[in-house]
Amino acid sequence: MTTKERIDQLSEERSRLYRFAPASRRRDTELKQRVAEITDELNQLWDLRRRERIGRLDGIDLLVERSYARVYGDDYRDVVAPAAVEEEGQQIALVA
Repeated sequence: MTTKERIDQLSEERSRLYRFAPASRRRDTELKQRVAEITDELNQLWDLRRRERIGRLDGIDLLVERSYARVYGDDYRDVVAPAAVEEEGQQIALVA
């Protein structure tokens, strides 16, 4: 599910809760709590959506990162991470 789809889904749920609140059998506190949870998640999702639209997250294009993960099933950071440093005193064969 994309960020935009999740935003739409939560917005619909929140609207539904507002519409049916008077007829709801839920206690007011439960309703208010759920609306607050949805609002918090929506704020986070909108922040993520803005970063997606800008196209940058930590210096890497978020869309490229997601595409890479879909195609290869890996995090790009696993591939571009530097090689591990050899243990001290271990002989390294040099190729000329």
